[in-house]
Amino acid sequence: MEKLVSYLVAFSVLQLVTSSPTDLEHDANIVSARHRVRRQDDSVRDCSIEPPFYPDTTVRTDEQLAKLREKMVDSNIQAYIIPSEDSHQSEYIAKADKRREFVSGFKGSVGLAIVTANHAALWVDGRYFLQAKMQLDCNWISQEIGEPDVPKPEEWLLATDSNAGLGASLPNEAIVGFDPTLLSISTYFKYEDALNASDRGIRLSSLTNNLVDMIWEDMEGTKPAYPGDELLVLEHKYAGRTWESKIFDASPENDTVRELMAKKEAQALIITKLDEIAWIFNLRGADITYNPVFISYAIIETDAITLYLYNKDRRLSESVQAHLRVVDCTYLASNCITIKNYNEFLEDLAIIGRTKKVWFSDKSSYAIYERVSEDMQIMEASPILLMKAVKNPTELAGLKQSCWKDSVSLCELFAWLQEKVDNMTPEQAINGDITYLSELSVEEEAVNVRERWEEFRGLSFKSISAFAAHGAIIHYSSSNGTNVPITKQGTYMLDSGGQYLDGTTDITRTMHYGTPTALEKEAYTRILMGSIDLVRTNFRTGVYGREIDAIAREPLWSNGLDYKHGTGHGIGYFLNIHEGPGRITLGYRAHDEPLEKGMFFSDEPGYYEDGSFGIRLENDMIVVDAVTDHSFSTYEYMTFEMISLVPFDPNLIDFTMLSPAQLEWYNVYTERVRNEIGPALSDRARNWMERNTYPIEYTFTVNSGSTEPLSVLLTYVCLIISARLFKLY
Repeated sequence: MEKLVSYLVAFSVLQLVTSSPTDLEHDANIVSARHRVRRQDDSVRDCSIEPPFYPDTTVRTDEQLAKLREKMVDSNIQAYIIPSEDSHQSEYIAKADKRREFVSGFKGSVGLAIVTANHAALWVDGRYFLQAKMQLDCNWISQEIGEPDVPKPEEWLLATDSNAGLGASLPNEAIVGFDPTLLSISTYFKYEDALNASDRGIRLSSLTNNLVDMIWEDMEGTKPAYPGDELLVLEHKYAGRTWESKIFDASPENDTVRELMAKKEAQALIITKLDEIAWIFNLRGADITYNPVFISYAIIETDAITLYLYNKDRRLSESVQAHLRVVDCTYLASNCITIKNYNEFLEDLAIIGRTKKVWFSDKSSYAIYERVSEDMQIMEASPILLMKAVKNPTELAGLKQSCWKDSVSLCELFAWLQEKVDNMTPEQAINGDITYLSELSVEEEAVNVRERWEEFRGLSFKSISAFAAHGAIIHYSSSNGTNVPITKQGTYMLDSGGQYLDGTTDITRTMHYGTPTALEKEAYTRILMGSIDLVRTNFRTGVYGREIDAIAREPLWSNGLDYKHGTGHGIGYFLNIHEGPGRITLGYRAHDEPLEKGMFFSDEPGYYEDGSFGIRLENDMIVVDAVTDHSFSTYEYMTFEMISLVPFDPNLIDFTMLSPAQLEWYNVYTERVRNEIGPALSDRARNWMERNTYPIEYTFTVNSGSTEPLSVLLTYVCLIISARLFKLY
């Protein structure tokens, strides 16, 4: 034993003596990076000086706000609410519906604006804190949701604090106007309850005309219109179920919409969500960039089916009419589809809403609530939400195929990128050359590598191509004004996805082509550990995503790191990149549903160091049955199957931090990449893939949360010595 102790002590001393300065300064580097004093740079606004400093990304809004305030005076209102959503409560919207962006200049997909006579405020979540500071001018207060002292919109409307950030300072009896087609029912009642609980007498007022539309017409002469192009029929080999089987043609395997309506005693179901309409009718469109949906409403009654289309005559090709059986209906009249003009929907709803029990979601617009008699309302989440989220066998097979195609494409892209980096001149490697390699040139290549597939129908969202500090902007969007070269001097993150006839994908990888800092390497490794832990976890029926979100965050939390976005979102099937009702994120959200077998999610923990770098790792995964020795009570047990197969960057991984189980998963994953993706790759891509998927041997067991294997060894030595001394006494 004495010889073993002597050997271990000598080995430890040798390690200490021969450690490089980088190893010894690991903690110091992290502390200095995490707590360094940040100075104002030229990428965000500075409203503390006169005149204010604005970066090139800022949009000036003096004229928009002046004209809007004139319309507010004409309408006798003292505040006006401008949601980011359209009439269908969509997150991603057509250009014609980007009212909040037109007024504020903020281009993020989510954000609520409120304008008063003297103030303008915009509420954004953690994904957009930096983006708001880059795009808003000093007319706007950026209200960062969840941060200390940031009021909720309804609290801000009531507050009279002289500090504009804390209160709107509205007079008593003020009227707050809104467009009822844009504000959701749940949001309306949240605001109304707060206002009614106050003694200020402030109230909401539903306006017939949208004030932003009016100033948009005034300023630009015309407002953008919806595209209204011909619809696409999604063939049965991709859809897996006919629209008839979804609505009325019952089978033992699946509930129909009308069966679910009968259980609620509903005589009419209102469908306002565009992805639900596209899914239920097996149709796709191109009205909203990156989202294959079309502007429409639908009403399914017990004795009728009506689809309301914008520009309907242009959309109804012979194939679409045949698909919907519009002309030649071989069913009962109640099973035939009637096509009407889009603008007839609210009129028809007002008639139906007086005589029939109407089922609609509280996420629908307040305009729908206004048109249904209170005693005729069934206000619950749409049944199609869950039907669509649980993929059928054809859809599941398609998703695996689309992710396989996307994985092959990204291996080709990163091999191309590696070759560009390898051929850089020394000056380019340090300072870059925007004409040689840049954020935008990689974005372009992300499209090129996917276009080889026959089923490809475009990107599923605008790629986030972010080098160095731009990666810290969670939803960064590179443009001619922000585009920078990619060099060996920082992290490079690419978040991209494709729309295919057989599925939708969303994959993120972060690379470093030089020498990463200690913090970059630690953050990347902890993110990878969290991603692995989540996909490996087992859970039972009835478990919500919010209840397992912490599994992915724990490796980051264990050393004081975190991220301000969800860990996983549902993904549509050749539909929207974000889909409910399942999600993996912290906190309670209404209409969330437990995870179910067949749901499709992203797995995307990250870390973002403002002004320095951003790291995110994202894969797509399906909820599948778990193999367990036991099955408690009547629960079924599930886990995730990873179907994205793109190598991680070994240059950014500290493998000594991984537990044996994590390392085993990593080696199995890289072997899958070699076996399943490798045969489809070009020689260049295969060489790149093989260099980044070599197996890692586990040589020493360390705590998965430890960043100091040496300290573990020294602790072990001390324990042996202590045990020996204890034995002596």
